[in-house]
Amino acid sequence: MIARLLIANRGEVAARIARTCDRLGIEYVTVSVAEDRELTYHAAAVSTVELPAGGHLDATALIRAATETGCDAVHPGYGFLSENAEFARAVRAAGLVFVGPSSRVIESMADKASARRVMAEAGVPVLPGTTHASDDIDALVEAAATIGYPLIVKPAGGGGGKGMSVLYSPNGLREALASASRTAIAAFADGRLHLERYVEHARHIEVQVFGDEFGGAVHLFDRDCSLQRRHQKVIEEAPAPRIPEPVRAAMSGAAVQGTKALQYVGAGTFEFLLVGDEFFFIEMNTRLQVEHTVTEEITGVDLVEWQVRVAAGEPLPAEQADITYSGASVQVRMYAEDPFRSFLPCPGELEVTHWPAVRVERAFTRSLRVTGGFDPMIAKLVATGATRDEALASARRASLDLRWTGISTNLGFAARVLAAPIVAAAEHDTAYLDRLDPVAEFGDPDAVAALAVAGALSAADRTTPWSAGAPGGDRAWLDPAGGDLGGIDLTVDGRPFTVRVSGYDGDTVLLRVDSDAAPVPVTRGEVAAPHSHPASSVLAVGGTTDAPAHSHRTHADRATGGRDSTRCVVTRQGAGWECQVAGVTREVRYAEYRALGGTSADPEIRSPMPGTLVRLLVESGAPVEEGQLLGVVEAMKLEHELTASHAGIVTVNAAEGAVVTTDQPLFLIEERGAAL
Repeated sequence: MIARLLIANRGEVAARIARTCDRLGIEYVTVSVAEDRELTYHAAAVSTVELPAGGHLDATALIRAATETGCDAVHPGYGFLSENAEFARAVRAAGLVFVGPSSRVIESMADKASARRVMAEAGVPVLPGTTHASDDIDALVEAAATIGYPLIVKPAGGGGGKGMSVLYSPNGLREALASASRTAIAAFADGRLHLERYVEHARHIEVQVFGDEFGGAVHLFDRDCSLQRRHQKVIEEAPAPRIPEPVRAAMSGAAVQGTKALQYVGAGTFEFLLVGDEFFFIEMNTRLQVEHTVTEEITGVDLVEWQVRVAAGEPLPAEQADITYSGASVQVRMYAEDPFRSFLPCPGELEVTHWPAVRVERAFTRSLRVTGGFDPMIAKLVATGATRDEALASARRASLDLRWTGISTNLGFAARVLAAPIVAAAEHDTAYLDRLDPVAEFGDPDAVAALAVAGALSAADRTTPWSAGAPGGDRAWLDPAGGDLGGIDLTVDGRPFTVRVSGYDGDTVLLRVDSDAAPVPVTRGEVAAPHSHPASSVLAVGGTTDAPAHSHRTHADRATGGRDSTRCVVTRQGAGWECQVAGVTREVRYAEYRALGGTSADPEIRSPMPGTLVRLLVESGAPVEEGQLLGVVEAMKLEHELTASHAGIVTVNAAEGAVVTTDQPLFLIEERGAAL
């Protein structure tokens, strides 16, 4: 057995590996950059090696850390250098055990074109695509014409959906290739790409495999990873539902066949696209997967322990006939992002005030500084039940039960997806989340935030601090004469709303937002927990009474399954309020109402998120047209394009490569006459 292991990774996967090491009595060494110093897994490490920024991609620094601290093995986790053949080769050349397959296998599978070629020779069904990865844009454009459309662009050196894009015609191909290559270099230090025919309305099914150095190969059943957005997985489950048993058996058999053909040693994942009863190999991941947890839950197998034992030269711990599963498990990835604003990354200071009673994979106890330098995934919720329905319901409860402050996350959105009828019926495909408009489907959290704050201001007991600072005094905007009791003008992150009071019913105030005719009940809910901000209030927006389909109450109800209300936490922050609703955070302030109709376009183009201006495509004084691409901001491996809102003359307010903040004005577009 390995005696001392370097965990060459960070975050929740490092904590996951450390947990198995603790159970097996293996000493471990961790590595850390400035953002990682407070993470929990460092506490029990025999040593922690400080790395410079970007050190998780520095093979030389990681191997030096292992040798200088007396390690005899390196576990690469996932991401970073986990599928880097040169790193695996260098680890072994240094006399260390690499917890993973051989560099030869990593090399052949990391190049996705090569992987398809090898699998086709092994008799595994594959899709048409490029035969070799390349960073030559001209060669890739030529290959695209042969493959045909739609096609998908994939970085050759990594996974996780980073850098992938789908094109339905040659329009924008060169720009998509250049963007994908930049993202791949930043994420995997490898800018090569490959192209593949894109299959629409498919499901993404994985088969977990293991091999040992004695020629043994087994599978540990399958997972469904179809709930993904922009090719980044959001919710995964095991086993994959609604697959005919002959198809399931054929897919698992193909995965084991491929494993044996590779003489594969360690944990691996075969990824397939399933269309009807046909399946096609798309890639093999030569590492532990983010979603390995759901396989562990249904099989009772510690996959990290199997990795360590096989890497140490032991045979597989079980034969295929001895591997069984029971129940179902669902994993929800907690991302620092705002689903209602194009899923923009949301770095900041996170504080969790309550964890749900399910398996949670995390690397912190309560507080975490979420930076723009890493992937936006900050934790994983893993819920297991005797049936799929039980697991889905448990995952949804966990997503709603986790409570936090400081940033926006996707958990409210995930809870609503888990309640969607199409997901309950397992009829979704890989494009379902990309087709989904969160606001149209689940309601407008800005409007709900306006209602919640107005409801807090008009609290029936009048003993709360919410009315402090209300314009004109405590009840100035309320008319006690009856009927329509008046209104208040608010802005939610700068967006204007007028909320009018229609009446009271105990602790419930009836409100209308903007032009909606139907009143929305806002009820004071549970008392704020002791760890909450002293000026916090929990309110329920909506209810179970009937209302016209166009009302915001109906939107709030639909957001959580059709009959329950939307829970909001309102906290006094200086001159305004912070409202957390549907998993996202909104700043609410008093304002003079400004009509949206008929106003001219905003002359300033602002950064939607903190990040780096990685591309600048215009110069000050140049004429631009509406929709023209001005620049690209990157954060958390996500690129966001900034386009002109209208025609005019542009003034550039930041240099390429500049670090920018949310709402920082980057471009000013004036009418052509005004700029002369």
